[in-house]
Amino acid sequence: MKPHRILYPFSLLYGFTVWVRNLLFDIGILKSVDVGVPVISIGNITAGGTGKTPMTIEIAKFGRNSRGTIVVSDGNRVLSDVVNSGDEAFFISQQVPNAIVIADERRVRGAKKAIENFHADMIVLDDGFQHRYLVRDVDIVLFDSNHSSLETLLLPAGYRREPLSSLKRAHAVVATKVNDSLSAARILDDAKISVVPNKFSGSFAAVAVRDIFENVRHSAEKVKDRSVIAVCGIARPESFEAELIMLGARLTTTFSFEDHHRYTMDDVQRIVEAFHKNNGEYILTTEKDAVKLNQFRHELFGIPTFALVMEVRIHEHEQWEKFLSSAA
Repeated sequence: MKPHRILYPFSLLYGFTVWVRNLLFDIGILKSVDVGVPVISIGNITAGGTGKTPMTIEIAKFGRNSRGTIVVSDGNRVLSDVVNSGDEAFFISQQVPNAIVIADERRVRGAKKAIENFHADMIVLDDGFQHRYLVRDVDIVLFDSNHSSLETLLLPAGYRREPLSSLKRAHAVVATKVNDSLSAARILDDAKISVVPNKFSGSFAAVAVRDIFENVRHSAEKVKDRSVIAVCGIARPESFEAELIMLGARLTTTFSFEDHHRYTMDDVQRIVEAFHKNNGEYILTTEKDAVKLNQFRHELFGIPTFALVMEVRIHEHEQWEKFLSSAA
């Protein structure tokens, strides 16, 4: 069901439920468990893509420089493959190969398992802002600067998962998809985030394309002036398409699936047919989708299939590193 203003009465009910739950945590009736190691949470207050997983990866990489075992918790069982672990957990495991990646819908249980079984000395939570049963040392909240995510109504009439007053729990906010310093200054001066002590802005830059079967990276310039079939299953497909256009790719066909879409043989057959029908030169997808398309090596044989490699760049770089260092 897509958000719509006609659903506003249900948003009031939803908002009251969230308020009561947060109150029960605030006054101690619902308990948060301290697992004894630093916990950094990356989350948001809106549904949809704000870049939580790429940010989680960057923070996990930062943690790898200063600590032994980093654990990313995010789903329903110990990581085994993309079907059982989920695309995000599997993707994280590929991007931070020396980190232990645990997926558990009960975050406290997953964190304790990480500490007891793997001697973790830091926990990084992907999509953790609403998971208050686990005490965290740092709560980082992301919001998409391009979609007025602070203005939208609560679910289901809008996209917001919590009232703006919940931002008082955050230690830092990061406005994502901000491409220039003037925009960053304007966005970070917003009164709605004045309660948050640390404010940052960042962008996602395309740095390469990677062959999803051979795992070979090429310059992002490789797709310039090339006929491309774009394939993605993410919350904001328009951002992926815009990135390809900025790189100079000629999008002949675009396949946009629901977020976390599990690809089928029929999906891949349609993609291959479009590739041949439109004289495609490359199939381009996101790195998160690549982990699911990888199982169709036989069906995509002979078709150059690349994932767009994106890098998180925090504009206030020095302040960001000091902030993370103090948290770790």
